[in-house]
Amino acid sequence: MPDWTLGVIDSAWFGSKYEGISGLKESEQIGFDSLDYFVGFDPEAMSADERAAYLARADATGLPVISLVCTCLGLTDFNPSVRDFHIRRAKAVVDLAADFKTVRNICFVPGEYMFQQRLLPPEGEWELLVDATRQVGQRAAEKGLEIAIELLPFEFAFINSVDSMERCLDDVGLDNVKATIDISHMWLMRIPPKDMARFKGRISHVHVSDCDGVNHGDLPPGRGNTPFDEYLLAIRDTGFVGTASLELEFPVNPDQMREWVEEAFVSTRALLSDAGVRPA
Repeated sequence: MPDWTLGVIDSAWFGSKYEGISGLKESEQIGFDSLDYFVGFDPEAMSADERAAYLARADATGLPVISLVCTCLGLTDFNPSVRDFHIRRAKAVVDLAADFKTVRNICFVPGEYMFQQRLLPPEGEWELLVDATRQVGQRAAEKGLEIAIELLPFEFAFINSVDSMERCLDDVGLDNVKATIDISHMWLMRIPPKDMARFKGRISHVHVSDCDGVNHGDLPPGRGNTPFDEYLLAIRDTGFVGTASLELEFPVNPDQMREWVEEAFVSTRALLSDAGVRPA
């Protein structure tokens, strides 16, 4: 079986002295194989020079950018102008991803039902989500990219269970729209590792972070109680081969962010080795 690669999302460095190009260079020095970029802006608002500089950051590190993270919390907004903006922005992220040449997918993070499902008809919101995701997925297909939907561990998230993920993928009905498996999110929702089998052929990307089993953590593996071994073996058995990217945020001391990231790299590398998906 081909080896998985180990990446890190650049948001790990946000809020620290390493934010920006220095953090990306630290990622290479630590030993990561690749980077994911969190896109917290509207690519359509970038000037040509800003876009070129953004793309050039990856060249400065030598690490390929594999995934762009696109949070799309307004895809189902009942104000048409707001919803249209979020769909346009998501498509613009797809276009930006295509400019990298190395990007394989867009980690796609839809939001939650509004007003706790107590005001707007939930089925109508779901239909808006499916329509918007299909529009973005079609743009991605034109660019040769995948959309990787992330399950969120929150009560009113659109995608918070295996059932809702399968329903979304089925309803969207595009081969290039798949899942991001965030292992700590699975654990927080107590989705058993054996259920990873239901995603066979439908996994585009993997996120790795730890938690205490109750609260969303984004901690280095080993600082919580997530049963990584079981999940990684189950994901491996689906036939997935790709990138597992560390998602790390909110350290106790931002000045120690490099140590935080390096700790996570070492522990995750060992986990991947134990699962037989990466050399020791």
